[in-house]
Amino acid sequence: MELAYRLLIYILIANVGYMIFSLSRKGFKHYSGYISQLFFLFCLMIVLIARDFSGGLALSVSLIGILILVLFPIFLQRQIDALMSENRFAEIEPYARWKANLAWSELNVHMHNIARLAEEYGEDPARLEAEVRALLDRGEPYDEMTRIFLGLIHFNNRNFEALINDLRVAGKGFDQHSFEELLYLVRAYLETTRYDEAIEAQLALERKINDPEDASIEKRANLVISRMIFMAFLGWHNDLLKLMESGEEGLERLPTSLRDFWLGVALFNAGRYDEGEKAMAFVIKKAGEEQDNESWLPFMRKRFFGLVENRDFFDRKVLPHLQALHEKFSDQIQNTIGDENQSAAEAVPKNTATNVLTWLTMAVSIYLMMSFNVEDIVSLVEIGANSSFLVLEGEYFRLFTYQFIHIGLIHLLMNVVALKFFGPPIETLVGWPIFLGLYFFSGVAGGLAAVHTGQPLSAGASAAVLGLLSAAIIFEFFSIKGAEKLSQRNNFSTLIFILVINLIIGAVEKGVDNSAHVGGLAGGALLALALIPILSSALFKRIAGFVAVWGCIFLAATSIWQMFSGASAGHYPQKIAAYAQIRNASDTFSIDLPASWKIDAGENSLQSLEVTGPFRERVSILIGLNEDSVEKVIEDYVTQRTSEIEKSREIILKSRRGPELMANLRTGTYRIRWLLNASGGPLSVVDYLIFEGEMLFLVRFFIGTERDIAYDELMNHSVKSFYFNRGLK
Repeated sequence: MELAYRLLIYILIANVGYMIFSLSRKGFKHYSGYISQLFFLFCLMIVLIARDFSGGLALSVSLIGILILVLFPIFLQRQIDALMSENRFAEIEPYARWKANLAWSELNVHMHNIARLAEEYGEDPARLEAEVRALLDRGEPYDEMTRIFLGLIHFNNRNFEALINDLRVAGKGFDQHSFEELLYLVRAYLETTRYDEAIEAQLALERKINDPEDASIEKRANLVISRMIFMAFLGWHNDLLKLMESGEEGLERLPTSLRDFWLGVALFNAGRYDEGEKAMAFVIKKAGEEQDNESWLPFMRKRFFGLVENRDFFDRKVLPHLQALHEKFSDQIQNTIGDENQSAAEAVPKNTATNVLTWLTMAVSIYLMMSFNVEDIVSLVEIGANSSFLVLEGEYFRLFTYQFIHIGLIHLLMNVVALKFFGPPIETLVGWPIFLGLYFFSGVAGGLAAVHTGQPLSAGASAAVLGLLSAAIIFEFFSIKGAEKLSQRNNFSTLIFILVINLIIGAVEKGVDNSAHVGGLAGGALLALALIPILSSALFKRIAGFVAVWGCIFLAATSIWQMFSGASAGHYPQKIAAYAQIRNASDTFSIDLPASWKIDAGENSLQSLEVTGPFRERVSILIGLNEDSVEKVIEDYVTQRTSEIEKSREIILKSRRGPELMANLRTGTYRIRWLLNASGGPLSVVDYLIFEGEMLFLVRFFIGTERDIAYDELMNHSVKSFYFNRGLK
């Protein structure tokens, strides 16, 4: 499957998986049907990519599934929200019905039931209210949805007392109400002059936006609009001017005439009656001349005349109370807003170390991809990939260098994206020195896990990045000071989901090592747990940062020194020194191979032997009788092998060299080199045909490289050592 297709499908898998986690967190019971649909799509996309279906087919199926189960329901919900904001309840039903049918869930069915009532009784508000009210007492979140619809009905009918009675649940604090409920309660309290309760509800609304579940752009815009109306009603004109000058997104969405009108209302309610009246009258006059503002005119006129007609009463009874409330609560409101803005500013993550790591990893990885075949075992050994065998032989530098090598662009891009996601929040929370220590410690831990499980070769920054992931989970789970400011970007369900996605990619993609993933996760989690008491002390944190920086410098310096000092002595397989004699089960023949190569017991018989090397190299030995001429045997062999390769769907023949006579090895020895491409990677097959009288011996080397010449010394030594025990013939 093409690289671009795989990358796009992984992005789609990520989005579906995130939706599953988000819905599960909201309440699996209420969304179980929809979650099941999304999970089926999630598994289908994984199967398509794991089975390597046609890229176009896999992407098309994925996009169709996303369109039906994700995009269309989102579009329908936005249409429903738009109609509700315009109080067009009777038009919601078709959208709610389609959403309930596409995204199966009890909550969507409940919404459709309400929408059917709105369509049927839209012309009879009293009957509609009674029918919707009958849907109460089902429990949350169904009752919350029902109450919001009741609130909309009351708001549309300007029945604010009824709105308060339905939305304000007895014994429930303002902070326990949903964001939507608070929006309507604030307005209802303001309209009914219950200003003390309006302030409590607005403060709860301001605090609500710090909750990650209520921190979307849309909700923040609605909060800002509510804040504007709140300040206008209470006559807090100077506070409202500051809000207007802030350029908040919610205000930018409103027509200029409406914003100017609310400023006029604020002036009037602040006791500056003439200025306020003049400002409102000017806006109404101008709005009447502009057709685009005609929808706001009835509201503006009604509000204007209501204020002017009750000016004396307002001045005697209401204004003193509003001034007292301003003196008592203005600082608290502004501090709450300031804390919220400060939290947003502090949550802007630091990313200097993350950016340096990202660009360094990308630069080194891309350079290596362009200069070497990173699917070639000889190249991977040379450039510093991790290897269980070589690390145990003393090449410890690989535990560091492997983190800058990536086997393919998908591997690199997934790690870079993950690093950009997890890096800045962790860097902000613990500081760049500890961040670097955490990153490389996790990478080394992942490398050691790969060594422990015997991985022949592994590469990539996945272990280090997943160490950051597990650290983020630990910090959030234990509510480390400062972690709450990053929760909007780094919430628990997202972290768990990305963890699962990375493990899936590790299982599906070739060359991605899940044992390193698990090791990196464990390393990051253990170090994060150790850091919890340290981060609470500024002194200990500085000491830990000092140790981390010098630890990283020592690790990098010693690794680079060992890598380049060892390169002069040559890399495996050139520097193999110890060979061992290996015999088949019946001692019919023997051959000298590197001591690290092991016999495959299942293929050890009277006439054959197979031995496997530390990098999954394989040598296969067959013996048999031969009565034909050497030329005919070689010609038939080449023809037969070529035909078998050409018929294979998994192997591509790139080139063939030979047959060539190898008289310098032993009499009657011919060599044929086959360069193949198997499953996207290089494979060299080197055949040695040894003719000795009526006997024919075939020694075949299978090596995952296109540079089989690197193994020439090993292969020639082995072929020279081959011995056939004629006494057991």
